[in-house]
Amino acid sequence: MEPNHGGAGILGAGPSASRFRLNPDARAFHPRINWAPEEDRCCFLTFSNGYPIEELSIISFFNEKFGPNCVERVYVHRPVGQPPLFGKVVFRSVLMPALVLQGKDLQKYLVDGNPMWCKKYDREKAQQVDN
Repeated sequence: MEPNHGGAGILGAGPSASRFRLNPDARAFHPRINWAPEEDRCCFLTFSNGYPIEELSIISFFNEKFGPNCVERVYVHRPVGQPPLFGKVVFRSVLMPALVLQGKDLQKYLVDGNPMWCKKYDREKAQQVDN
């Protein structure tokens, strides 16, 4: 016979459960995923010259292909007087870049019929471009 602790140690069980106001629809908390640095949750994106892709199209593409709300945000570099050639997608999970790249260094996707190349975001290369 297993001991009965009256629900002690079980969240939502026992006499004190009514004091907690937890959201039953809240996502599970995963410290390794939720607290990963942004650089570890990113992919660098490049577009073919003359075929830029809008931020909302990129977000929609990833959310449809890999699951809703997988994208935290998208940046597209927009130089004055020229079409965008690259950007960065920040995912909510540190696992997403590996899923997107499917074990490759470079992965091609078509977004609204336009080619988009993805590779792992390299913080050191990004800092070189900014300097």
